[in-house]
Amino acid sequence: MKVKDKRFNALKTYIDSGEIKAFSEIFEIVPKVVFVKETGINFVRLTEKIKNPEKFTVKEILAYSQLINIDSRKLYDLIVKAIEKKPTGKK
Repeated sequence: MKVKDKRFNALKTYIDSGEIKAFSEIFEIVPKVVFVKETGINFVRLTEKIKNPEKFTVKEILAYSQLINIDSRKLYDLIVKAIEKKPTGKK
């Protein structure tokens, strides 16, 4: 099995401990380029999904959770919080 970037271990620790409060903080620990390398997702596409987290699929959430080695519900919760914080553009 291919050895993944060791920063994923640190990310797991931060998520499990609750230190990561916002979805965007994930990419302060593990840069987008590392996620791209590990998952094969296009950089532009990943960036678009980070800006619009509602576009993440269940399959992607499961894959990223497995990569980080966390319960998928933790990642899902971070994504939902990011969606809820997003301005709707309505007044």
